[in-house]
Amino acid sequence: MSRVPQEAIAVGIAGALLGGITGQIVGFPVLGTAIGAVSGAVAGARRMYDWKSPRGIGAFVLDHTWALATTSAAVIATGVNAATGAQIDESLTTRQNRMTFEKGLVLRRGFAVTFGYVINGAADRDGTMSERRRKLVTDHEDQHVWQARMFGPIYPVVYAGWFAIGSIVATMKWLVAGRKTKLIEDVDTTAYYRNPFEWHAYSCDDNWPPHGVDATKVWAQPFRGSSRTPSTPR
Repeated sequence: MSRVPQEAIAVGIAGALLGGITGQIVGFPVLGTAIGAVSGAVAGARRMYDWKSPRGIGAFVLDHTWALATTSAAVIATGVNAATGAQIDESLTTRQNRMTFEKGLVLRRGFAVTFGYVINGAADRDGTMSERRRKLVTDHEDQHVWQARMFGPIYPVVYAGWFAIGSIVATMKWLVAGRKTKLIEDVDTTAYYRNPFEWHAYSCDDNWPPHGVDATKVWAQPFRGSSRTPSTPR
């Protein structure tokens, strides 16, 4: 038996055990076991986790326990990508503790999107992987992968909640101001770019304020603790 199938089986079993224990705690043991098994098997087949580092082992444990909810989203995204024939970028996946698809399930054209440990839409619009897009994966989207792991079930609630409330606030301001600005841009600024998770990720990507965004409408400085400097005008 080849090395990859062996890893898929071993990680699938380990994922099922951790997922089952987590599911038992929250009242869904069978579902937890199933999610853990599928996630572990796919991650093992793709040699996703770096087993030689504490970071890689920690990523696996978090993905199948505390962050099992966002791992569920990763499993769904992987299934959709497989059904649509999306290609994985092996260099940004193998032993990188994340799974990166060149295209796949995206919510907005030109924007990469991350579900749990799965990054979709990594390539440029023409399908190529430029150095800038690779940096987007390693410096921006990877932050979202770890945000999901560290905050677990809190992450999607806070992210979605911020977007919903931000959209409402932006719409109210737009109406009060007499509809003098573009509503989509106002919603983007308040609900998306001001989201703390995005602010942190863009800062870690040396891209704050984001290119093309009015600097007067977003947070004035990069996220504290990002260890990055403001991006230069491009």
